[in-house]
Amino acid sequence: MEGRAALQTVERVDSVGVDSVAVASRLADRADSLWLAWCADAHCLSTDSAVWYAGTPSLELSRHLDTAVVVQALHDLDLRTPFDLAPHGAVLDRIAFMMGHRPIFLGRMMGRADHYFPLFEEALDRHDLPLELKYLPVLESGLNPLARSGAGATGLWQFMYATARKQELAINSWVDERCDPTASTEAACRFLSRLYDMYEGDWHLALAAYNAGPGNVNKAIRRSGSRDFWTVRRFLPRETAKYVPSLIALVYLFEHPVDAGLVPSEPMAPRFTLDSVMLDENVTFDQLARAMARPVEEVAQLNPQYRKQVVPGAVDGGWPVVMPAERVGMLLDALPGILEQEAQETPEVSFEPEVVVYRVRSGDVLGTIARKHRVSVRDLKFWNGLRSDMIRVGQKLYIHAARR
Repeated sequence: MEGRAALQTVERVDSVGVDSVAVASRLADRADSLWLAWCADAHCLSTDSAVWYAGTPSLELSRHLDTAVVVQALHDLDLRTPFDLAPHGAVLDRIAFMMGHRPIFLGRMMGRADHYFPLFEEALDRHDLPLELKYLPVLESGLNPLARSGAGATGLWQFMYATARKQELAINSWVDERCDPTASTEAACRFLSRLYDMYEGDWHLALAAYNAGPGNVNKAIRRSGSRDFWTVRRFLPRETAKYVPSLIALVYLFEHPVDAGLVPSEPMAPRFTLDSVMLDENVTFDQLARAMARPVEEVAQLNPQYRKQVVPGAVDGGWPVVMPAERVGMLLDALPGILEQEAQETPEVSFEPEVVVYRVRSGDVLGTIARKHRVSVRDLKFWNGLRSDMIRVGQKLYIHAARR
């Protein structure tokens, strides 16, 4: 009888333990729900989107643009920022052009704003930079973290490889932090601060340097004999000459979307609905998707920095995975079981050797360089943004890693 009583006591304790876990889980779920609801009510997100319009199309408005109204709006916006929003003629031209030729693109950007702008704004504020700089990734990448230019610039802020490494962004066979919205935004803030100091507090010149490089801007300053951007811009590359006016145009268009006849489209998940968890094991995207009961495509969209759909958590002390906040509890509960059952499907992850900088010599061709470093010609071209096999003597080639 004593043994049976003891067994019943143990069963009651176990039952209480299970009930406690269930209660705690329900409490956490309820707290998550209340928190997200409060964020929505309190507008803990960017205020630049979520405007719906049912009036005159932007194309028609652009044909009869009331420049006086736009100029006054820019003057009003200029009072709220240290960034110079002077309504130069080139700015008015870019506003009319974007309204007439880019309404669908701008609508998509406004749809993505709640996802990206709060992240940009928080970082810019922390670095004491004008919040208007959040529009740079719209120009640079169309708010696409996987964007890659023909020259090899990559990510939301379009960092070239060498610049990204100087900003201490990790780039290897598994991770490219140029595609990580958080890491690349921090790097962009540091880089923009440096350019601002370099050009002694002139944001227009600093932004021109961000686009074309300080060398091109310095040459334009010397040729123009001026430090005024609107004078210097005639000596800048064509794309850079339009860069600052386009940014100022975006400030107006995003702040006055109804007046511009713009309609947000294809909205992405607001930033406040997301959370992240550090993983210290190697986990594939399909395992994460099963653990959270979400599509693999969503995991990939929220974690664009991982090149091979693997979070290499066992390396360098762990890596974060971004997910809907409401799925955090589900992931933590389900992931151990999924890893235990399918651990053999998780590839072995290890970082490969540091990047080698190779200077092309007389007689070199891509094939011989690739064989020498045990990499493929395809990878060699990808790492260096090469469109053809042509290379020149003295050219620097970045070789990320030897083949495993």
